[in-house]
Amino acid sequence: MKLTKIKVVNFGQFSDFTFELPESNLTVFFGANEAGKSTIVAFIKQVLFGFHLAKHTSAFFEDYKPLARVSPMGGSLFFTDEQANTFELERLYAPGKGSKVGTLTVKRNGQVVPENIFFDQLKNIDGEFYSDSFIFNQDMLAKVGTIGQTDLLERIYYLGAANSDKLIDLRDDFAKKASTLFKKGGTNPPLNQLLKQLKEQKIKVDEAEEEFSDYQELQKQFSDQQAQLTEQEALLTKLQDKQKHAEQLQRLLPSYQKLTKLKQEVKTVYFDEQQYQEAQNLLIEKQNLQKQMENLQKRLAKVAGQDNSLQNEHELVQKKPEVLQWRSEYRSCLQKQKQIASEKEQLVTLKPALAKVADFNQDQMVTLQTDYQNLSLKDDSSRQNTQTDGRYWLIGSGLIIILGLILLVVNSPLFGGAALFGGIVCGMCGFTKQKQAREVKAQQEEQRDLAQKQRAAFTSKYELEPDLLDLPNLLNAWRQYQLQIQKEKVVESQEEDLLLQSSKLADKISQLLHQEVQPDFESILTALDQLETQENLARQSSEEKASLQSTIADNNSRIKELDLKLNALFAAANVTDMAGYTALKSAKLKQEQLQAEINVLTTNLKQDMAELKLIQQDTALQSKLQELLQQIANQQEKIRQLQATKAELSVKMTNLANSNAVFSAKQDLANLKTKFQNLSTEYLADLAVSKWIARALDLASNERFPKMLVLAKEYLRLLTNNRYNSIEIDKKLTVTRYDGKKIKIQYLSRGTSEQLYFALKLAFVQQIKDQINLPILIDDSFVNFDDQRVDQIKQLLDQVAQNNQVLIFTAQSTLVEKLHIQPLTFRKGTENV
Repeated sequence: MKLTKIKVVNFGQFSDFTFELPESNLTVFFGANEAGKSTIVAFIKQVLFGFHLAKHTSAFFEDYKPLARVSPMGGSLFFTDEQANTFELERLYAPGKGSKVGTLTVKRNGQVVPENIFFDQLKNIDGEFYSDSFIFNQDMLAKVGTIGQTDLLERIYYLGAANSDKLIDLRDDFAKKASTLFKKGGTNPPLNQLLKQLKEQKIKVDEAEEEFSDYQELQKQFSDQQAQLTEQEALLTKLQDKQKHAEQLQRLLPSYQKLTKLKQEVKTVYFDEQQYQEAQNLLIEKQNLQKQMENLQKRLAKVAGQDNSLQNEHELVQKKPEVLQWRSEYRSCLQKQKQIASEKEQLVTLKPALAKVADFNQDQMVTLQTDYQNLSLKDDSSRQNTQTDGRYWLIGSGLIIILGLILLVVNSPLFGGAALFGGIVCGMCGFTKQKQAREVKAQQEEQRDLAQKQRAAFTSKYELEPDLLDLPNLLNAWRQYQLQIQKEKVVESQEEDLLLQSSKLADKISQLLHQEVQPDFESILTALDQLETQENLARQSSEEKASLQSTIADNNSRIKELDLKLNALFAAANVTDMAGYTALKSAKLKQEQLQAEINVLTTNLKQDMAELKLIQQDTALQSKLQELLQQIANQQEKIRQLQATKAELSVKMTNLANSNAVFSAKQDLANLKTKFQNLSTEYLADLAVSKWIARALDLASNERFPKMLVLAKEYLRLLTNNRYNSIEIDKKLTVTRYDGKKIKIQYLSRGTSEQLYFALKLAFVQQIKDQINLPILIDDSFVNFDDQRVDQIKQLLDQVAQNNQVLIFTAQSTLVEKLHIQPLTFRKGTENV
């Protein structure tokens, strides 16, 4: 895969920028430090394998978020494969959208295709593999400087294996973990401690088994004592039960004596609860009726005292619909007045002259019409025409005379004379016309003065301009205005009739209500509502009075009926009143309580009643209790002696190992064995994994390393200018100097160690080019090379570039000059290249 173009959208300090790479496999990017060279290296690897903006354990994924607040982050890489297919890899990330590795879109020849179409050709390597194998930068050189010389030998040897650094670290981790679990001859590791604990616990188990036989003999004696103790405790329980029974009889004896006394107080009381309840209900009903009668009498007295003397309310209340009709007609009249006033105002607005004659009668309008017709309204157009005709004759005469003079001058006497004569005749006619025009003008002036006096007199009389007056329209508007006045008078007459009727009705209502009622319709309607309310109150008062009288009569009848029923119930119970009936009920309740108490005592004493009848007195129970207490004391002494013997046997057994102790010791031993087995399994697993990884590295390196070694030797000779011309691996890694001396790598300078590591990595890339061929990125990896060694870099890069694309990012102008390649130059502080 050859990289042909780099398109940056937003990444680090770059924004909206494109690099077109040359056809050559060897490209140089030149610029000062901080100019953006490492940014482009990071851009290439992150577009390929993801941004990983989240916290990541690998230093490979640097954070190159755009310096400015722009979005999205990322861009595109363009590749060409051996079949001339063009691939575009576009990876973008916008904050808050999608994964932080970015969204990758792969296009082949302009069409979007699945990612694996591209990455299958790279054997699906990851970013770590690409960084370890194809990138040469300060991080790689720093790693060579930080690891020890012994580890460097191992890492160089295993360079042929994919992800060898990770596998070596993983192998060392498992080996270290195994050594923390067990060490030969050690004391602190867990497995060593468990072996010691197992030996000690085995001794404890043997001692516990010897003591167990003595324990079993004592346990038999302990069982015999326990059986005797159980038998004596059973006898003690029986004696204690007898004691409790005797004490119970002693407690029940007073209750039995009370029961006998209560039975003597029992007597018969005849009482009917149902009849008593009926009498009580009748009495309550009678009392309620009596209270109700008192309230009814008060209400009747109040109703009887009310004044119900109004007789004519109904007749006036019936006038309410007529008043509503009057109000409607009055409102209609008001509306008509407003409409008439509006039409009058509209007529005056349309014809302003109407305001001057609106109040004129018919005779005045006839006089106005006559005066207007007598006005002289002729114009002076004839005068003007006459004057015009005279001027025309004089002008024509002058023109003809001038023409005659011209003809005489040009030797045409005949025509000249005729023209002069004609001009003289025209002049005479012109003077005649002028004289006539002056006379006509004088007459017209006289007529105009007369007409002006007439118009002034008309204007003064009527306050109207005759020249602006349209008399026919004015007469028509005046007639319409007079018609509206007639309508207005008719409406006013209707209003007066309505107000007169309402005033008469208001006087009648005032007399009935004994208050002044205004003659307006709203006040009259309100007063009629008051009259209607009074009429309803009077009607309700009358109806309520009749109802009260009827209810009082019914209540009196009911009270008499209740008295008869109560007297019958009192006679049946042999009492005179309700107080006697209540006393009879109390006597009945007392007997019921007495019987209930007898029943409770009888129930409580039922089981012991026969014994209590025989005892009668407390003396016999006392003697029986004393005897039982003595027997119980003797029995408790026997039990105490048996318990003491049992306790001695228990102490002896405690000092010996019982079955539980043996089981516990064996269980502890088994637990230790299980723990030892599990920890041993973990130790063996860690040890096996460590050796398995080491074996896998050996197999991988033995397959590729010999082939890599041939190229590495050649590259080392070029880089060191034949100072070191061979690499040999036995138990130790050595390089052979030009004089044949073998030197161990721990004695090499840092620069030479970097060159050796550089040669081996390039050899590895060359070894896998048929499977994975990606651009090699060299980012200021020659800083520790002296000038003499830089001279050799050109040969090495030319050789590598035959099979791989190489992109060199450097700040060394000497290197650029010796490569003889036109570089792509970075300018620090700008976004341009």
